Amino acid sequence: MPSFRKPNMSKVNSAVRKLKSANNRFQAESRKSMNALKRLDRESKSYSRKLRASSSLPLSSVPSLYLESNEPDEIDFYHEDTDTKIYDVFISHASEDKNDVARPLAHALEEFGLNVWYDEFELRIGDSLRRKIDRGINNSSFGIIIISQSFIKKGWTNYELDGLITRSVNGEQIMLPVWHNISKREVMDYSSSLADKVARSTSEFTVEEIADEIADVIFDARAHE
Repeated sequence: MPSFRKPNMSKVNSAVRKLKSANNRFQAESRKSMNALKRLDRESKSYSRKLRASSSLPLSSVPSLYLESNEPDEIDFYHEDTDTKIYDVFISHASEDKNDVARPLAHALEEFGLNVWYDEFELRIGDSLRRKIDRGINNSSFGIIIISQSFIKKGWTNYELDGLITRSVNGEQIMLPVWHNISKREVMDYSSSLADKVARSTSEFTVEEIADEIADVIFDARAHE
């Protein structure tokens, strides 16, 4: 009768742990690769859209092809009309949440090729805060609201929220809530209508993951326009 050798369970368990660790690393690298591919695809689509748009500009907007006068020194060079700039998304946030959420989120969305209204991108010395905010809200298709205890307490954020809700109710804009260091009960006590909307929380998702999902939503909406 053949003898039976008892397996060394310490070695078996060690091998299992190594396999699990290798599998976790593989899954993590796979997710990174998929996100990188998705980002490249979005950047490619964004570049194609910009290329198509630039190819259809009227001659009057291209100084090298159009002259309003026979005199070369009277060329009227094209300048972007910032009053009519269109944004994909407006980010409403309290200044206390700028470093942890708002700033990295704004930069992550810009990397996807999106036009982002974010105060540090748009506000300049001497600007009218109310007019610039109103313009940003009115010219944005989506409104990101970073809801936190600081957001709830501030006057300007509530002013922005009123404008975003008005456009959302009128079907002119889609609100995308992001919860930061706040509970569902606290959001409900502040606004039951906001608590009813599907949100992403920074306690469950990284800013990069939230940006990735927001970009997906915006690009899907563009595809169905």
